[in-house]
Amino acid sequence: MTINDETPKDEIEQKITEAEIEAQIEVEEPVEEAPSSFEAEVVESPEKPKKDKPSRARMIWRKILVWLVVIAIAFAGGFFFDTAFRYQPQVELVKVLKEDISAANDQILSLEAEIERLGQFEEENIDLTDQIQDITTHITLLSARAAVADASLAVEQDRQADAKLALDKVGSTLDALKGMLNADQAEVVENMIQRHNLIIIELEGDGYTVQTDLELLSSKLSTLEATLFASP
Repeated sequence: MTINDETPKDEIEQKITEAEIEAQIEVEEPVEEAPSSFEAEVVESPEKPKKDKPSRARMIWRKILVWLVVIAIAFAGGFFFDTAFRYQPQVELVKVLKEDISAANDQILSLEAEIERLGQFEEENIDLTDQIQDITTHITLLSARAAVADASLAVEQDRQADAKLALDKVGSTLDALKGMLNADQAEVVENMIQRHNLIIIELEGDGYTVQTDLELLSSKLSTLEATLFASP
């Protein structure tokens, strides 16, 4: 083999070797794979901040607050039902009592109106009573005057028994008349009674004196009548 024949062979081997080396280098170089769309989204999306786990004390307070709310609701419900079942009958009773009071007030007003109406009759009755009293007093006074006149006539006719009976009537009539008058008028009648007692004593003696005292007594009765019952 000549030198010219060996040279091309060596060159071919050298090129093969270089090609193998280049192929080995390409195999050893890492192939960068394109990221998938899902991985790209995961990479591109910002990472969410992680929430801190609540502490044990905070969880306990939350439970306490929940129970407080439950207790408050239960208390409110209990208060409502207690009011409904315990106080509602009292409310109805108060309502009935108010109606009774209103009816009683109406009855009181009606009675007051009736009393006022009867009061007018009462005033009329008082006026009538006063008139009856005046008439009774006047009749008593006239009766005393008539008894004095009867006694005077009996003394004049010397009828002692009739005169005594008439004077007894004068005495009882003057006592009744005294009780019908006021203090001042009663004092006047008291003087008449004393005069009457004097006439009784004189009846056993001088008839002339008795007649004079009877006339004086009759005059006093006439004056009293004019004072009490004279027309205005």
